[in-house]
Amino acid sequence: MTGRAAAPTHAIAVDDFRQLASTGGDERTAAALRGSERSWRLTALRALVDAVARRTDAAGPLPGVDTAWQLLVRADRADPDATEEVVAQPQVGIWVAHTLRRLTSAGSGDPPLWVDVGYLHSLAAAAAVRAGLSFDLVVPARHGHLALPTVAAVELPPQIERVQVVAAAGTITVTAGDTDPVGPGDPHWHPPVRLVATAGGIDLRVELLDRDVYRDLRGPAAPAPLSTDQVRRWQAQLQQAWELLVRQQPQRARTVAAILRTVAPLPARERFRQLSASGAEAFGTILLSEPDDATQLAMTLVHEIQHHKLGALAHLLTLVNDDPDRRFYAPWRDDPRPVAGLLQGVYAFAGITDFWRVHRRHAPAGQVALADFEFALWRRQTRHAVRSLLDSGRLTGHGTRFVEILHDTVATFGTEQVPAGPQRLADRMAVDHRALWRAHNLRLDAAARTELAAAWAGRRPLPACLADARDGRPATLTRPDRAWFDARAVLTRHRLTDPAGFDRLTAAPDTVTGLVTGATAADVALVGGDADQARAGYLRQLAADLAAGTTAAHSWIGLGLTWPDGSTHPAARALLHRPELVMETLRQAARRGAPVDVPDPVELAAWVGAGLPADAHRPADPAGWLLLNRTRR
Repeated sequence: MTGRAAAPTHAIAVDDFRQLASTGGDERTAAALRGSERSWRLTALRALVDAVARRTDAAGPLPGVDTAWQLLVRADRADPDATEEVVAQPQVGIWVAHTLRRLTSAGSGDPPLWVDVGYLHSLAAAAAVRAGLSFDLVVPARHGHLALPTVAAVELPPQIERVQVVAAAGTITVTAGDTDPVGPGDPHWHPPVRLVATAGGIDLRVELLDRDVYRDLRGPAAPAPLSTDQVRRWQAQLQQAWELLVRQQPQRARTVAAILRTVAPLPARERFRQLSASGAEAFGTILLSEPDDATQLAMTLVHEIQHHKLGALAHLLTLVNDDPDRRFYAPWRDDPRPVAGLLQGVYAFAGITDFWRVHRRHAPAGQVALADFEFALWRRQTRHAVRSLLDSGRLTGHGTRFVEILHDTVATFGTEQVPAGPQRLADRMAVDHRALWRAHNLRLDAAARTELAAAWAGRRPLPACLADARDGRPATLTRPDRAWFDARAVLTRHRLTDPAGFDRLTAAPDTVTGLVTGATAADVALVGGDADQARAGYLRQLAADLAAGTTAAHSWIGLGLTWPDGSTHPAARALLHRPELVMETLRQAARRGAPVDVPDPVELAAWVGAGLPADAHRPADPAGWLLLNRTRR
């Protein structure tokens, strides 16, 4: 860190590249990625220090940045391993990226810049403590806490902005104003929350980051201390998940153990809607809501480590030539994605698919149907997305080779047999998501809107130029409204894992809103297999929506799903494969707050469907979609 040796030159071995591209990688590969990420982190840290040196207001009331830096250098000379452990913490990467953005953006922002810059002082103090140095340094406090990474978090009065950290003769104290000093053993001194899971001779060691302000990838966040019971639950879930992963996929487990350092925990969410995230600037951490069960946690560990591997590789090799004006359909996201985001998703979900491929062979009897469904769903969705990447024209030479190997790996999943029931459900949910995505995200250009509205008004056939999905005339919105595209898929998971509970739900379908946000009573009937009742429910909702002048897509797509799979009915063809044309016709007919002039939803959908080719269920999308500003609806 301090220039003890020449900076290393990093490269990825050919065999490691191939392993990574096939979704794998061993401990050697992980070690190579850790080494390159270490250099990336130190380079970013040096860039931050240099940028701060040019700002006279950077340190505010704290000692100068050079003072903190020199303490960090002293610590590194005294104990380089301990200092390395502090600087390598994933939250350091989050802090560096956030603070560099502040330094390069206009405006002062809130809090003052020195509060963010002062995390360097906290790092220096933590490293010096670990190295056994004596020092006296003022560091910032935030949200009533001081974080000393890998050492402790100190709870303080909320109004405190600065504290004095003093270390001498092997003791450390933290003093805030006139308050009594706080040190190890004090109730306000909180050592790191460390979890260890062991199985099959493989250990996983992680720290739960509940108090560090820079633990959240989305930006600085107030501490959210975990209770003793919460820590126990995390430990129990981690141990169970680790046993499952080591038993079923030991090589993936070893890679997880080699990369994962910290978890930033969040409260539990709705069942089957766990939140997890990783970031290229924070190698080795996961932002993660409390899991539903051990299987979900094991799958999520595989998922997020895939992101870490690809993120580290992307720091070494340019894999895509991004286009800021073009977006792609990602079957696991509601929003249109840039090509780099699509690649990240494809790589992660290839790992998820492989997890379910293996797990379904070992799952207990009551979980096999869900595992089959998840494998079939993500196999189909990943196969579609990897083909989109290869057709995108945005891959570099390295990226093309990487995705070709990945494609071959995903193709092997297609040789596995899945029972007809889960496969049918997976196919239906794949169609559902794609249709909802198109309905919410695709818009026609002005000329196409005019042609469509005129044709509908005169009940003339759908213009031929709109029948071909390959012409690229529709475009994406930048940020569609949250619409819970997965509601019916989540409801399907409930049915597969708890048939008795789902039977009770069918007796009181209106209560579904308390179980699955975004789901409706008609969805309960559809997932339960009663297509006639579902169609009646969707039509009632559509009648109410049209009378109120609204054009929500959920019930329209649900209506399309009430026809049998593979139906040639023109309404089903339109609603499931070109719903953007139906929704655009509605928008043209709508007037704010006034009833929409559509006499019959099925008539409208059938009119669109009659003008579509017979193979509309296999749309050949253009190479991505151009962005439209949301104000151009």
